[in-house]
Amino acid sequence: MSKWGKSKYLNALTAMALTASAVVVAPITSEASSFKDVQRTHPFYEEIKNLNDRGIIKGFKDGTFKPEQNLTRGQAAKIIAGVLELDTSNVSNPNFKDIPTNHLYFGAIAALRQEGIIDGYEDGTFRQHEFIQRNHVAKILANAFKLKASNTNSLPFTDVRVEYKDAITALYENNVTTGKTATLFDGSSNVTRGQMAAFITRSEGIVNPPTQPSQSVTFKVEEYTANELAIHGKTYLFGDSVKSIFTAENKTALTGAKITATIENGTITKVNTIVLNQTDPEKKEVVFNTNATLDSITINADNMTVKNVTVTGNVIITSNVKTKIEFDGVTLAGDLIIANPSDEAMASLESEKQRTPVLKIKNSRAGKVQVKRNFSIVSDTTIPELIITGNISAISIDGAATKVIIESTAKLNMTGNVKFEQLLLPVAVKLLLNVDGVMNDLTVLNADTRLTISSGLRINNLTIPAGSTVTNIITNFTSVASQIKAIIGGSSPSTGGSDTGGGNVTPDPVIPPEKGNEFHVKNAEELKQALNKAKVGDLIKLTAPVTADVTLTDLVVIDLNGHTLNGNVTLTAPTASGRYSLMPSGSTGTISGDLIIYAPNVTLSLDGLTVVGNTVIE
Repeated sequence: MSKWGKSKYLNALTAMALTASAVVVAPITSEASSFKDVQRTHPFYEEIKNLNDRGIIKGFKDGTFKPEQNLTRGQAAKIIAGVLELDTSNVSNPNFKDIPTNHLYFGAIAALRQEGIIDGYEDGTFRQHEFIQRNHVAKILANAFKLKASNTNSLPFTDVRVEYKDAITALYENNVTTGKTATLFDGSSNVTRGQMAAFITRSEGIVNPPTQPSQSVTFKVEEYTANELAIHGKTYLFGDSVKSIFTAENKTALTGAKITATIENGTITKVNTIVLNQTDPEKKEVVFNTNATLDSITINADNMTVKNVTVTGNVIITSNVKTKIEFDGVTLAGDLIIANPSDEAMASLESEKQRTPVLKIKNSRAGKVQVKRNFSIVSDTTIPELIITGNISAISIDGAATKVIIESTAKLNMTGNVKFEQLLLPVAVKLLLNVDGVMNDLTVLNADTRLTISSGLRINNLTIPAGSTVTNIITNFTSVASQIKAIIGGSSPSTGGSDTGGGNVTPDPVIPPEKGNEFHVKNAEELKQALNKAKVGDLIKLTAPVTADVTLTDLVVIDLNGHTLNGNVTLTAPTASGRYSLMPSGSTGTISGDLIIYAPNVTLSLDGLTVVGNTVIE
């Protein structure tokens, strides 16, 4: 029987902060305050420390807690049985096919099943190794802590399945969860260890509130003064960490905003999440300026400028942003997500002739930027990773990015002025690169990709799939061939001038056109001797794998002959010009080290060659 039923509930309760969205934790040695990855600034610090101090959860042997790691169903059962102080020894066997009586979690699972808190699957299994989902956690917590819903029609989420509606409503009404967004609960996603700690302490607090109240409250901003605001008819003071949020300057931006905050002893000590909803009816710029640190922000208003804030989680730009959004002096540790529009927003956009909104990033640091609808991005700082996905037809980019991935399969027109370290195309896409600027590496992984390149774009390295041809990949290759410094892979000819062919056209001969001497080598010593003798146009052919570094000062042809050269290859020919293939047509092979080439006046082909290290073409 549950000791909870005898009101022998949990011991000390410290805080109920945060805006968790899932649940889960597992057994694991050290105090929460000493976990390497759970500092006092961590959003789940108090919840994790609370459960650890009570011996319900532990850490890993390396001194970490791993709060972001997903929790399994078996681990969740172990934790909840511990929280409820269930008798896990004197239990009836629930006869789950995959949980024998000697299983590590048998006692916990059997005790919870005996209390009617958990169920198995229809096939008679419990599946303790599977990650637990938010839907299942909601039902388990509602059963475990006897939380009831008063009005299921009050639930704002549009994605809740009927069989979980009562449980999710009970958690929502009791502020145990606020959902993933204002309208989505996302019940099929997994729950992390840190989230589970927050869910449990919040659920405990509903039945047995902490003696020194610390709670997470969600409210809509209506009015506030310099020192306080009212929430549900009660007045609360501002702590030092939130005073820069509730300023006179921010009143326009915060009017109608949805906020989740932590309250301790009548004081708002932390603002966790903000949904900004206010748009000026006169289309003037609305400014939200604060030096506070938030867990997340959702921008649900047009023509908004966000300044100086630090966000540890994600920032979401909704479809209500139709004109402009600007970040100035902002630090974004999580993802910046330009979300897909809803059906209603799509209709609205169509009625406005689908104007493309502008995202301006000034003086700011962003993590990963995910673009899921047509947008224009202007950034004065390098974006570490830009992912373009969804059914996007147009995107404009003015700025630099380290890595750009296009996962959209729609016909996409990219415009702007760019400096990309890498553009990766993993799926088949029809891409119009109507941009000026430089791309160091453009990698095509799908042979069905079709590119059209503008005259203002320079590409240092173009990598295409084996067996494909550059003229199939690039529809206007003849006119832009001179803009591509090197082509790697495929079966295409080298880059070159406007008379360069493509596809299966016979490659131009090596410089000079007449056949030179040929050296066959099978070891490092023979390779060294051949390199000393070889001149422009000569060929060195490997008859076995060789381990050695190769330095060339003439345009010597290296036929790896299907073998591996274990070392680096450096070619320095600053005065040479014309067309040059490092390997003869049809040959293949691998360089295990780096390939470094300085031949600025040479049109280069690396057909058939695989380079494991770095390829640097200067």
